[in-house]
Amino acid sequence: MRSLYIAVIISIAFFGMLVSFADEQTEPAPPKVGDTAPDWTLQDVEEKEHNLKKLHGKVVFLILGNRKIRKEDDKWAEAFQKDYRENAQVTAYIIADMRSVPGFIPKGFIRGQLKKNPPPVKFLLDWKGEVHKQYQTEKEKPVLYLISQKGIIVFHRKSNFKLEIYADLKKEIDKLLATPEISEAK
Repeated sequence: MRSLYIAVIISIAFFGMLVSFADEQTEPAPPKVGDTAPDWTLQDVEEKEHNLKKLHGKVVFLILGNRKIRKEDDKWAEAFQKDYRENAQVTAYIIADMRSVPGFIPKGFIRGQLKKNPPPVKFLLDWKGEVHKQYQTEKEKPVLYLISQKGIIVFHRKSNFKLEIYADLKKEIDKLLATPEISEAK
């Protein structure tokens, strides 16, 4: 009987360790269409803060990438600017994952280089990669999110620039702009 009791205790302890290990290994799923977009506050190259919640009432296009895919990020931003530069109801940001920048390179130097070669849209610096972790981006291609005036994700893709995907994105932006969502009083 005593050995059965010990076996049960060991089994329970082992099962508890497995459950605890599984919880640590499981990452939350990335936000998807229909979800409220995770909020963030980041600085641009001028050290001005930008916050997603403060953009409620506007359509927001996010291009999440890193320095190795900057050309692809810029292609998305250039196409967006071509169509929406003059429209104050929609805005776009490139959010750069800066974790791969060596620690010995001063942030001021990075900002200076970006000022010399500015991207087509506002460029936000995610130094700790926190936004990229929230949105679960990847290193190989840009991750795109379109967020409605109420902060709801309406479009999500992981893709290098392709005209057919941009056409789908543009259709969603135009639909949001044609039927603007009225902010509800809280």
